[in-house]
Amino acid sequence: MAAQPDPLGLTQPAWEQLALEWGLPRYRGRQIFDWLHRRLVRDYDLASDLPAALRERLDRELPIRRPEILRRETSDDGSVKLGLGLADGALIEAVYMPGEARDSLANEFEDARAVPGEAAGGRREAKSMPLVPKFTICLSSQTGCAVDCAFCVTGRLGAGRNLSAGEILGQLQAVLREVDRTYEGMRLVFMGMGEPLLNLEGLLPALEILFEMVAPRRVTVSTSGITPALAKLAALPRRPNLAVSINAAEESIRTRLMPITRTYPLRELIAAMRAWPLEPRRRILVEYVLIAGVNDSVEDAARLSRLLRGLTAKINIIPLNEDATYLPGWKRPGEAGIDRFAKELVAAHWPVTVRRSRGPDAAAACGQLKGRTQDPRRARLTPASRS
Repeated sequence: MAAQPDPLGLTQPAWEQLALEWGLPRYRGRQIFDWLHRRLVRDYDLASDLPAALRERLDRELPIRRPEILRRETSDDGSVKLGLGLADGALIEAVYMPGEARDSLANEFEDARAVPGEAAGGRREAKSMPLVPKFTICLSSQTGCAVDCAFCVTGRLGAGRNLSAGEILGQLQAVLREVDRTYEGMRLVFMGMGEPLLNLEGLLPALEILFEMVAPRRVTVSTSGITPALAKLAALPRRPNLAVSINAAEESIRTRLMPITRTYPLRELIAAMRAWPLEPRRRILVEYVLIAGVNDSVEDAARLSRLLRGLTAKINIIPLNEDATYLPGWKRPGEAGIDRFAKELVAAHWPVTVRRSRGPDAAAACGQLKGRTQDPRRARLTPASRS
């Protein structure tokens, strides 16, 4: 017997096809999709324009299962780190970050060198108050990560399984409900647990569904550089923003930090980035985790500038989020070192930002809350009470 599909992971065309298979008009599929994703209903009973018999069948044959929030940590800045339990007991993490995009984890596309009040091209933008406060949600795509970057807590916790499209969308809906928000004002980033491009089976339908409600410009997918999958993502008719974790311009240092470099060499990754189709006013985001004594010298910055030459890109410097338990010996550079690195890149005419971690007191770096909630050496989840 075939497994039942996850209703949250069905695209609108898939719902329309299912409606036809059930002997219903095609528009019933669109209605169900709208109730689940645009209106974010908790259950089918609230879908008031569906016949009662259809609602009962949906509830019986395609029950809605969203992740359960097992742990909630709130930072002084309003950021919220959530630990969510899936149906099989696996634990994932998501982060909610309130405020203007320029203050959040994922505002990666404004020119840091622009004069305040001016756009990147020198055009002065009209000042206006946003009607809806902006916020960012950071999602996970896997329950662990096999890429094993040396600076990443999730990598220390080990590999896990892929999330389905329904689990990805359920994760998002659970966070929105928890913080009492809708899609208005939202930016979404796949920068949580896992490597999104190792889960195209879950990521691509999730993006297709998301783009029915959210503009692709408001969604960012971050990758360590899975080159073949990057080409598949580039071929989509609607593409998210692309963020690539580089972290070193020298092959040997990057291999030390990111063992995936042995499989997907840096030169091939840069070639794939050059081939990425960019719409007007969009850039590739280059993420660079800055680690004291490893990749933070002025010479490292100069090598990075040469490596990226010719790309339409922005560089986001991310000072290491230290973790004495999972990242022993790794240190965040001091402010003077961070400034020196950034100024070298700005002098070479790169748009640069320095990410100031949101919610450090809430363990907001990916993997940290899971690390405190679930010992990776144990097979079972240790439930945590909500605070």
